[in-house]
Amino acid sequence: MLLAVGFWRSAQAADGVIQTNRLLIIAPVAFKEALRPFLAHKQALLPAELVVLEDILKAGQGADDAEKLKRFLYQEWRAKGLGYVLLAGDVDQLPVRYMVLDRVTTAAFDYSFYPSDLYYADLAKPDGSFEDWNAQKESFHWGYYGEVRGEKNKAEPINFDAVDYRPDIAVGRWPVSTAVEVQNVVQKSIAYESRVLNEPGDSLRRAAFVVTGGWVDSRRQMDGLAASLEGQWLVEKQYYADRFQGNSPRTPNRETVKTLLNRGAGLVVHSGHGQPGEWEQCLSVNDLKDLTNSAALPIFVSAGCSTAYFAPLAPYDGYVDIDGVEHTGTYHKEVFNSPPPPPANYQRGRFNPTGLGEQILKHPVTGGIAYIGCNTGSQPCGLTLVDGFVNAVAGAKTPRLGDCWAKAVSYYYDKERLADLKPDSGWYPPSIFFQAMKFMLFGDPTLRMPMAAAH
Repeated sequence: MLLAVGFWRSAQAADGVIQTNRLLIIAPVAFKEALRPFLAHKQALLPAELVVLEDILKAGQGADDAEKLKRFLYQEWRAKGLGYVLLAGDVDQLPVRYMVLDRVTTAAFDYSFYPSDLYYADLAKPDGSFEDWNAQKESFHWGYYGEVRGEKNKAEPINFDAVDYRPDIAVGRWPVSTAVEVQNVVQKSIAYESRVLNEPGDSLRRAAFVVTGGWVDSRRQMDGLAASLEGQWLVEKQYYADRFQGNSPRTPNRETVKTLLNRGAGLVVHSGHGQPGEWEQCLSVNDLKDLTNSAALPIFVSAGCSTAYFAPLAPYDGYVDIDGVEHTGTYHKEVFNSPPPPPANYQRGRFNPTGLGEQILKHPVTGGIAYIGCNTGSQPCGLTLVDGFVNAVAGAKTPRLGDCWAKAVSYYYDKERLADLKPDSGWYPPSIFFQAMKFMLFGDPTLRMPMAAAH
């Protein structure tokens, strides 16, 4: 299979798949008017179309709305060529596919579900046929997609559903729930990209690396990534200090990070503890009100835990299952005595949570223009994704956000040897395997990033 991601530009692949930089914006009809200025802006830069979700679902075939949408994307990719997809909608507006891990948690009957937009990017198997992420359909497995084993069950392959994994297109999501939120992101996106394409200035060429303590010591790794950008970008570091490494150039806290952002940055890379609403002790949702960085909105990349939280993590959180039944979740004492029913593609009202990454993108005027992070717990191997992304940025003359992220996922697949992973006595091998499946890209995948000064 020849990959049809935006950074391959051949006119037609050997297997007949046209490869282009064509963008599809998928949105519910309620967002159509709010998206018109953004569509016009994109059409001046590349082939772009807006497709209404309801039309796709009405004409589509598949087990559920997520599969109907994916099959539509697959047909577009095969028939016309497709490089990028922007999903304009939160979990209450656009279908989310949940993958499954056999995590050892008795109350959850040893299963857990995590949202994964990689499902929409991995369109085809190596032979070019449709990749449904559901090779195992016996019994309850028919409703379990992208199943990963090896924490509880040691006998089967880690890649239980034999997913291809590698992106065929670059996919980003705007986790927006209202037309007003759409308008906020549209205005920010148009203003940002217009500035990048005209005169970005030094502030958008600043790359900042923020490392907080208490997780794994990634300071040396961040030093290496910073060095790969030096000479092309203006590099700033904020690292925690300890008795083993002496004084830091600047120890990150809420004031130093807000000052950094308000001075302007094009790329901000974070490593350290995270929670749904914050980078621990240095940036929170509440801090967004103090930002004045509208002239230089950054792309954020975080290896920390849960900062891209945007949908319930079933069956721990409360959720609605595929039959419409509401669950309180194991965090609220619910106990599952059989395999828990999968979450529905949509989670609305009190079942639609939020987090730092979502709020950074949706914040009016200021905040950030894109956010890459984990929607649940992140492990040290997540730093390999950060490596892949920053290296892709450093190596690109005209970087686009989605291209760099798709390259990062493929880099991760190779570097962490996912095809060779096997269960051991512990829990880490399956966690390595599904790491990239639980990272989200909140932002327009066609977004033009600032060209490095040396280019």
